Amino acid sequence: MNRVLKSPFLVALLAGLVILVLAFVPALWQVLRGTASAPVSSADTPWSIAARGDGVAAFGLQLPGSTLADAERRWGEDLQLAVMAETGQAGALEGYVERFEAGGVGGRLLLTTALPEAELQRLQQSAAEREPAGGTLWRYRLRASERKAMGATPLVGLSFIPAANLDAQTLRQRFGEPDEIIAPGGRLEHWLYPARGLAIAVDAEGRELLQVVAPADFERRLRAPLKTAVSAAASPAASAPR
Repeated sequence: MNRVLKSPFLVALLAGLVILVLAFVPALWQVLRGTASAPVSSADTPWSIAARGDGVAAFGLQLPGSTLADAERRWGEDLQLAVMAETGQAGALEGYVERFEAGGVGGRLLLTTALPEAELQRLQQSAAEREPAGGTLWRYRLRASERKAMGATPLVGLSFIPAANLDAQTLRQRFGEPDEIIAPGGRLEHWLYPARGLAIAVDAEGRELLQVVAPADFERRLRAPLKTAVSAAASPAASAPR
């Protein structure tokens, strides 16, 4: 199987059918729970996502370039870090800020890494504790020594879920017209802005999801898997009653 498809860079989007999108790991449900708020500057708002050189600046971080250590310096103890994995799977090393204000929009931020499976399995085995995280998903909390050791791990993606719904008009005002829309006219549309490495899942009945990767990774990490997932969900086999 393609290395990218085996990576933990996945998110489940619900639109009547479950659509698996290659972005932001199996534990995205974590960011739907929020407690304390971490303030951000105007440069960190979702509206400020912008191409910078051969990368993209988003939420005060740079892709490629920023690491878990950069995120920890920015958010300190508000940044939670754990390996999230389905039973028997390597999973993903994730960081997330449960809630912070961004340009007047409260939201949750998830940081994604891409470690080798062997390293993820090692982190599971050395974890300080293992906790159930719903269904067959487990949370492996890192020991303090491992957390520090993982500081140089590069970030490969960010996702942001606003606490409030953002309608299409607001999104167009903030981000402009998308270069492409996948599944136009459906409950769940995917607006693509490849130059900024940005994909927005626009849900007519739920909250939106902003996904950011390095522009050079946009096709393989976001666009191609999105198109494949949407096509699979629309196939007769997927829609047939069981």
